[in-house]
Amino acid sequence: MRAHWFVLVLAAGCTPDIAPGSYMCGPNAACPEGQVCNGPDNVCVFEGGSLPFECEPDAVTEPDDDAEHGRVLAFDACITPSTAHANCLLDNDSEDWARFTAPSVCTAVQVEARVSFPIAFERVGMELWNLDTNTMLGTDGECSSTGAAGEDIRCMTVTLTPGGNYGIKVKPTGEGDCNGACAHNRYTLRVQLSTPG
Repeated sequence: MRAHWFVLVLAAGCTPDIAPGSYMCGPNAACPEGQVCNGPDNVCVFEGGSLPFECEPDAVTEPDDDAEHGRVLAFDACITPSTAHANCLLDNDSEDWARFTAPSVCTAVQVEARVSFPIAFERVGMELWNLDTNTMLGTDGECSSTGAAGEDIRCMTVTLTPGGNYGIKVKPTGEGDCNGACAHNRYTLRVQLSTPG
């Protein structure tokens, strides 16, 4: 009987202490009680110890808010390795663009695009546009793989016309923005060309 009482005392008096830096921030910058989301690295820290959100210094590519000023992706082959481009959507940044031309020598070609971003801040989405006809050709969807801890990824694969000019629009979705308090996010756009099928 005495052993049971000892276990009950331990169980009743034990409250777990969650050390700051132990958790990545959840959706809408969620953290354990008594902690807040640290803007620069999306890690939960004690209240009063957080810093505001900021973009990586080398990630901001403004002006890139329309296709004409979008980051140029140079593809000279029909099958390319994936290239990564870090960027950032600040508060009130409605879109970022990257643009490219599908090589005219290809018999058939498709673009594979993937955007990864922290789940702590506003979710990010993608659209593919034909810049010659000003037509949207596709939007992002679920990926076959999962993101790293604390991240989400969205994927898009669309068949292209060789020689055509295309733009990838990266935009905030309006979801997970903490009711406007975290309407921003860092992201990495990965793009490659491949053969359909």
